[in-house]
Amino acid sequence: MPSLAFDPHRVVVIVGPTGSGKTAVADAIAKRMDVEFVCMDSMQLYREMVIGTAAPTKEELAAAPAHLFGAFSVTDPMSSARYASITSQIIAGIQARNRLPVLVGGTGLYLRFLFQSPRNLPETPPWLRDRLNLRVKKHGINRLFNILKRVDPRAAAHLNPGDSQRVQRFLEVRLMTGQSLLDHWDLQSQQTSSQPFVIGLQMDRVLLWQRLEKRLQVMMDAGFLAEVERLSAAGLRDQVQKTGPIGYRLLFEVAANKCDLDQAMTSIFVHTRRYAKRQMTWFRKMHDIQWFPYQVSSGYNIELMLSQIRQYMNKS
Repeated sequence: MPSLAFDPHRVVVIVGPTGSGKTAVADAIAKRMDVEFVCMDSMQLYREMVIGTAAPTKEELAAAPAHLFGAFSVTDPMSSARYASITSQIIAGIQARNRLPVLVGGTGLYLRFLFQSPRNLPETPPWLRDRLNLRVKKHGINRLFNILKRVDPRAAAHLNPGDSQRVQRFLEVRLMTGQSLLDHWDLQSQQTSSQPFVIGLQMDRVLLWQRLEKRLQVMMDAGFLAEVERLSAAGLRDQVQKTGPIGYRLLFEVAANKCDLDQAMTSIFVHTRRYAKRQMTWFRKMHDIQWFPYQVSSGYNIELMLSQIRQYMNKS
């Protein structure tokens, strides 16, 4: 089995549900350690989607060099395997500069592919991929998701039903190997002795919902609808609807006068809460995450995080 291009033991990852404050925590760590940020949010990779993905501003990332935020276009969608390949080289470069890579984002699949992706999975044969692509073209991604729910219900529970790339990849692996991709990952994890230090942000659900509701209003005030209208005018509606969060799809309907804005905002909030729940379900089932609870009076315990990071690094 080929080794990774970098030392996984000398990497910090910050995960948690959307809206839990990952960027702020990364910024606080960067002010105390020599780090570089790497985007691990599948939506914040795309330069065309800024407001609706809550992408961090340059000011929020000013504490350290940052990689991959807004580095790609929705016209060239990112796959988990490609992300892992690109990010491996970036992490290796950061470590070569004697700095600490800090991955920031809530995309659990990217974390899995980067650190636990099996190296011996067979390539999907063209005939199988063509057959599945044809089904999606004729019937939509829901047809494949329903198949996945029957043959791999555990994997289906982790995925957004509209996430065409990931739904199809999980189904391909299940059909080719007879096992869930999650099972392959679990086996790889057992065989890997060195893992990154993973910080999990834990926030009371009621407080998180309040933050998400407030963040949505901030997005709207910042011009989320205008951003969607610009994307539509640029001919990017199809690519964004296939790649982007549900909020973009709903606001495209508003921009086309097919949906009321208040109704769309209510739906966006509901879908965002469901997404946050899926993220927490995903991360709770992962091993070796160090959880840090949010305290209303004092926030996250950054000093404890720093202490545990240093202890972990000194073990190597």
